[in-house]
Amino acid sequence: MNLQLKIEDPTGDSRTASLSTSSDPIVLGRGANCHILLKDPTLAQEALVLSPGEVKNSSPFWVKVPQLSPAGRLGDLCVREAHLPIGIPLQIGETRLTLQTKSSQSTLPSFPSGVRPWLTCSESGRQTLWTTKKAAETHLSIYLAGETGTGKEVLAQLTHAWSLRKSGPFVPLHCGALPLSLAESELFGHVKGAFTGAHQHRPGALLQAHGGTLFLDEIGDLPMDIQVKLLRFLENGEIRPVGADRPSKVDVRLICATHHPLLKLVEEGKFRRDLYYRLASITVQIPPLRHRPEDISLLARQFASDLDRSVSPHAILRLQAHAWHGNVRELRHAVERATGLAGAFTPVLSEDSFNFLLSSENITERPELELGQPVLTLKEMEKIMLLKALRLSDGNRAKAARILGVARSTLFEMLKRHKIRESRKPLLVR
Repeated sequence: MNLQLKIEDPTGDSRTASLSTSSDPIVLGRGANCHILLKDPTLAQEALVLSPGEVKNSSPFWVKVPQLSPAGRLGDLCVREAHLPIGIPLQIGETRLTLQTKSSQSTLPSFPSGVRPWLTCSESGRQTLWTTKKAAETHLSIYLAGETGTGKEVLAQLTHAWSLRKSGPFVPLHCGALPLSLAESELFGHVKGAFTGAHQHRPGALLQAHGGTLFLDEIGDLPMDIQVKLLRFLENGEIRPVGADRPSKVDVRLICATHHPLLKLVEEGKFRRDLYYRLASITVQIPPLRHRPEDISLLARQFASDLDRSVSPHAILRLQAHAWHGNVRELRHAVERATGLAGAFTPVLSEDSFNFLLSSENITERPELELGQPVLTLKEMEKIMLLKALRLSDGNRAKAARILGVARSTLFEMLKRHKIRESRKPLLVR
């Protein structure tokens, strides 16, 4: 069995170490003589020992934690000796260890040079990249489905760079930004004199992408009559520029994306079903950032590093607790904002640097809590519930107290404790 050990350090960094199922024990710890070095100051010099043995319950390793080191935790169990199951994290000190089966897809595909990578260290992120790479090697149209800010254009550029068309042009076109009167011209082009203002021949996006890839972002915003003409192109590979007498052959691979589910638009009659099936020959579903907490840590540290800053472990926990409806784009802006507010002489962004994430402007009007990962403190959860109650009551303190089930005097104490000004909308947090 080909195995590896995933090591998540207290800093939030993640790495892997290959394991051998030979008879020699593997020592992990901070000592110089350890086989695998753990970067955790809370651990002893020899923190634990992995001993290969017979495979039992799909666990070929027996883990033993010396008495000088803190006991490990497997789920809710406190252990000092146990079989180490595959896929179940072992927490020891502030380090998390996970035994994994090594496969061809346990690592990320190599990124082409000169193309921005789609950063991830999560399993769902790895699967997304491998699916994208496999799709890129086909000649089929691809539909990138995902929320806004998940990096659909980055994946589209990677798809082009991984494809056989990588030597051709990559042309992005944002359909939502196209004026209705110019949508056909932007996509198919026009000839001189085709309409008022057409002073010269202009190739459209399809012709510009000849021999390469055309990325249609927010394709759900395309007018219905343009959808018909795009379908005709997909069927016969021909385009007719506005005002042209004859069609032209164009060789283009289409990648489309939208944050609105296309099938829903089809059911609502806003998008042609036949066009959907031609465009979505392969669908790549991009998971939202809130479902990838490991990527929140990776991306936050990368964005901070780009600004010559670092992020504390407690700040990472706060970031992983946020819902991130704007996904990667929102996270990048949050790190940039925290850096700007912290000033030039704060090299480490602490959890207080991200207090604005708990302000009223970031608390939704929905009555249920959207906390993401369950790592908020009780004080932070109380503040969120207080802000939600005030938002739902339009700032009416008596109504907010009834929503929370507390007396008005208790509500006043909460407002004072969390430094929330007693005013109606907009709610202000000092």
